[in-house]
Amino acid sequence: MKDFKEVLYESVVYSYGVVLSKYNAFAQDTVLKDVGKEIIDYLQEHGYEFKESGSIEDLGKIVDLFVSNGFAGELKVEKAEKGDNYYWKNLFGEEAYSKLQKVTENPFLSCPLNACLYYIADKHNKTLKLHKKSFDLENNLTFSQEEIIDKVAPEGKDFDALVIENARLYEIAEKRAKELEKALSEIKKLQGILPICAECKKIRDDKGYWNQVEDYIHDHSEAGFTHGICPDCSKKVLEKWKKNQKNSEK
Repeated sequence: MKDFKEVLYESVVYSYGVVLSKYNAFAQDTVLKDVGKEIIDYLQEHGYEFKESGSIEDLGKIVDLFVSNGFAGELKVEKAEKGDNYYWKNLFGEEAYSKLQKVTENPFLSCPLNACLYYIADKHNKTLKLHKKSFDLENNLTFSQEEIIDKVAPEGKDFDALVIENARLYEIAEKRAKELEKALSEIKKLQGILPICAECKKIRDDKGYWNQVEDYIHDHSEAGFTHGICPDCSKKVLEKWKKNQKNSEK
C-alpha cells in the first residue's frame, strides 16, 4: 500500500485536473498562472528561494528547484523538433497524471510545477503547449514534449477568461437543470393509496369515477399492457368451455 501522503497528493492532483479539464484553454491559463504565483510565494516563505532574473531562462530555474528537492528522481531534457523532450524518472504523482490522460489532453495541467511554469511564461507573454506524452508506470518513466509559444491575445480589452468561462458553465448547468425538470414533470408516477373495488377491481379516481384497472394505470403512468392469461383463469376458461361443449351436445 502506498504512503497516505503520496496518495493524498495524487488525489488532489487528479481531482484538480478533472476540474480544470472542464474549462477552456483561456480559463485554464488564467487559473494556472494565478496558482503558480501562489505556489512560488509559498515555497519562498518556507525557505525554498527562487530568484527571478526577469528572463525566460527562469523557466529552467524553477524546474531545477523542483527536481533538486525530490519532485523527480531524475530529469533528462533533449531538444525536439518543437520545444523540448522531458524524460522524468520517478516523477512525484505520476500515477495521477497517467490517470488524467483519460480525462484531458494535457494531464499535467494540475501539476504544481506546470502551474509555476505558466506563471513565469505569462510574464513574457508566453504559454506552454504539450505535443506528446506517455507513461510507463512499471518502470516509473514519464515522457512529455513541450514547447514555449507566444500567447494569443483574446479580442476585447475587458476580457476575463475565468469570468466568461464560469458564465458559460453556469448556462450549461442551468440548461441541464431545466431539461431535468422538464423530464421529471413528464414522468407520471403512481403513488399513495388507491381505492379499488373489492368485487370488480375498478379503481376510483380523484374525481370519483370508477375506472378499469388498465385504463387507470394507462392514464396515470408510462406503463403499457399486453394480454395473457394466468393459470387459474386458464383453468376456469377451460372448464367453462368443456361445460359449454357438453351442453351443446345435448
